[in-house]
Order: sequence, then structure tokens, then C-alpha cells
Amino acid sequence: MSKSIHDSEAFAFTSGRYGDRPVFVLTRRWTGDKIGVTLYELSPEEVAQAHRERFTGRHSSASLTLHDLSAAIVGGDSPADIQDRATTQDWTDWKALKVTTLKRMRNRTAINCLVRPILDQNGYDSKQVCTGGEGSLALPESVGVKLSVAFRAMKPIQRQDRLRTVAEGVSEMSLGECYYWHAKMRSPTTPNGATALRTLLSNHID
Repeated sequence: MSKSIHDSEAFAFTSGRYGDRPVFVLTRRWTGDKIGVTLYELSPEEVAQAHRERFTGRHSSASLTLHDLSAAIVGGDSPADIQDRATTQDWTDWKALKVTTLKRMRNRTAINCLVRPILDQNGYDSKQVCTGGEGSLALPESVGVKLSVAFRAMKPIQRQDRLRTVAEGVSEMSLGECYYWHAKMRSPTTPNGATALRTLLSNHID
């Protein structure tokens, strides 16, 4: 992707809204005989409820699903249970807002072209959510934002070539660009943010 104003130092984030606290969870689960990867965004319950109400109020046909942390995380009641390092962070009254689940072809393409490369580049053990059975991985905002942008953009795509192009395009985006698109996709006033990004990244494919 070409360099834009969103590559400026204004977007050189070193920590997220909640410091170094992980605010995304990536979970791999079996549903029946199918495997899928689900991305959750974590926030205090008041914040999560307010975002869901704002979004649903503007788009009655859409819904954002809130979950208890224990329902979003395999093998623990909070990110503290699945983090590699000891932590004293308090997760009381936090909720998990489901971003989306990718299954079948979308799951395979996301894992191969996006999830595994991003996790490996950032020093995470990708095996926890890329191979084998079920598992969850707690992720910082900078990693989760990039996955969130890609998952939302990939969700409705049917064609393998478009899926791969979008996944690779987001993987190559700067952190600033990811925050820009993440904000657009999460805003109730810009419901077509994901569509705009899909068009930008894959419109050249016949």
C-alpha cells in the first residue's frame, strides 16, 4: 500500500488506550466438525455497552455481541490466565465484544496470509491459535487492531483470490493506517468502512 498521511509520527503508537494491557483475544474453536477463529475486543463493561448501544441504535439490522471473558477465552476466566507473563491487571467488570468469526476458506486464508505472519513477527507462539485443537491468545492493541481490520474486511468475501489479496494488503499496512481503518469500521457513523477497504485493496481483481 502506498505511503499516506497516516504513516506519520502522529500514529507511532507505543501503547494502547489501557497502557500495555492486552485488549484483544484471538480464539480458535471447534463448532461441530468445523474450526473457526474468532477475534474479540476487550473493554470495561460500561464502554462495551455504550459502543453496542450507539452502533445498534444507528443500524437496527446489525448487532454487536457482548460476552463474559470466560466465554471468549479457552482455558481461563480472563487474559491473565493465558498470558505468558505474570500480571496484576484487574479484569473485574470487563467484557469481550465479538469482532467476527472466520471459518472454512476464510479461516485458512486468514491463518496462512495474515494471522501466523503477524503473530510470528511480534514474537507470539502462533501454534496456540493456528494449529491443533482449541486455544486462545491475549494480544495487545497494536496487534489486535490489524487483525480486527482484516477480519472485518474479509468476512463477506467468497473468492479465494480476493481473500488472499485483502489479507496480504492489511498485513502490509502501517500501524497508522490500521488505526485509521479500525476507527472507521468501529464508528456507527461510517457503516461502509469495511466495504471501502475491500474496494481499495481488491477492486483491481476481475
